[in-house]
Amino acid sequence: MSAFALAVSAAVGIASPYTPSARATALGEHAVGDRPVAGLRAAAGHSSRTRLADVSLEVIRLGEAARRASRSYEARSRAEQEQRAESHRLRTELDRARRLADALRRRAGAIAEAQYRTGSRVAYMLHKAADHRTPLVSGYEEVARRERALVARVGTVRRAGRRLAVGSARAAARAAALAADRDRFREVQAQADRGLDAARVALDQLASQAARSGNCGTLPSEVSTAARAAAPMAGASAPWMRPVERYELSAPFGGAGSHWASAHTGQDFAVPVGTPVRAVGEGRIESLTCGDGFGISLVVRHRDGLYTQYAHLSAPLARPGQRVAPGERIALSGGTGNSTGPHLHFEVRRTPYLGSGVDPVPWLRHHGVVV
Repeated sequence: MSAFALAVSAAVGIASPYTPSARATALGEHAVGDRPVAGLRAAAGHSSRTRLADVSLEVIRLGEAARRASRSYEARSRAEQEQRAESHRLRTELDRARRLADALRRRAGAIAEAQYRTGSRVAYMLHKAADHRTPLVSGYEEVARRERALVARVGTVRRAGRRLAVGSARAAARAAALAADRDRFREVQAQADRGLDAARVALDQLASQAARSGNCGTLPSEVSTAARAAAPMAGASAPWMRPVERYELSAPFGGAGSHWASAHTGQDFAVPVGTPVRAVGEGRIESLTCGDGFGISLVVRHRDGLYTQYAHLSAPLARPGQRVAPGERIALSGGTGNSTGPHLHFEVRRTPYLGSGVDPVPWLRHHGVVV
């Protein structure tokens, strides 16, 4: 395997793609820490909880692979653009140096022509002395000095031109190499994205089955461990955070529609299945429920006595009674329950119960969170 391939494998952490055709048979063997986790190869003999855990792990793993490949692709794209800009800058300076060298050569040619016609420097010197009304001797010395300076400057410009040509060529070569790396990482990202899309389909199906059966208990600890280790918490020092990253706000608080008995009781964040859901603040898991219109749902009690709810999940990663920190991954998003598509339904409540909610967006903004 090439050095580049080894670097890619280490960077994105994937050994083989997870394709739609393989979804029903196998995910392969993937390690979490030092403990190997079997994929779906023996799915027929596993419980639904085990299969849900396996697919959740795969979604987390492939999500991180796609994220890392995307960062590598973007970094190489930026570096390539910088190298191309540097090459262009050097070529511009090279063109300027060449024009200057041409001008200097023309001046030197004029001097040489005058010397050739007279056989000496005297005629050219007398011409310059007459123009500037300088004494003959000082004029001779001035012409000699200018000739030496001209020769030296021509040499300097030529050397600078050679350096600029070499620098421009090297920058162009580096840009080409970075472009090749960028294209390879784009394919790595596309591979991870294809696997992630297939894993999301499997996760959505298994989560829906678990929600309907009421069997939505917290997944094994290796899943939540993998989720926490997958990426550092963005802005973890802040006391309050957004529940998801890279989202679109969809159904707002108080909205009317056929899917709600009355007004909409929370704010929806449109995100793909398997998106990490984070606790917005420090607190304790109050409850984990499933089987109703909220599907798989977690409620967190915070220190100020308020509660936040995270609904329509596909996989819970925290259990009732567990303390959570701001930004800690507590679940994966989904579309379980009364949902028309994958999203996170987020509520802020005065009590643990439905009907005590406040508009989440102003509440988050009041706590310094921009959504």
